[in-house]
Amino acid sequence: MVKTDRGDSISTKPSHGKAMVLYFWYVTKPNPPFEQTDIEDMEAINRLYHTFSEHVDFIGFPFNEFFTSKPYLSEHHLDFPQAQGKAAAEKGFRLTQGTNPFIIFINTQGKVVKIFSGSYGRKIKIIDKYSPIIQACINNTAYPMFRHDLLI
Repeated sequence: MVKTDRGDSISTKPSHGKAMVLYFWYVTKPNPPFEQTDIEDMEAINRLYHTFSEHVDFIGFPFNEFFTSKPYLSEHHLDFPQAQGKAAAEKGFRLTQGTNPFIIFINTQGKVVKIFSGSYGRKIKIIDKYSPIIQACINNTAYPMFRHDLLI
């Protein structure tokens, strides 16, 4: 369970027949002007959230302290819950070794389908790459591994 910016606690395990996307991120420039790659990543993940939220729970894990990422979030909203607290940020940073972004795709049965690290840098490319993975998570089907995928 993690505490969110909305004041509630949320599980990091899939429930209610939904898949899950855990999105670990940080803002490379914590004050405006923000990096374009950060903006593209956030816009893409937000669009994916709105497309799949009926079947997928999304949780964000900002590495930056919440007070540091707050200026970014006030200008570039992420519409899904964000974990907050120093412990969550430190655990996330250790797990991902500071790779930005780092995304774990989990199917409805709680199995990790795919892990991506790094950025594709372009919103449309991100959406094109992640949509079939999310669909595989929803359907509990295998997602084929390709050489061009960024893997850990």
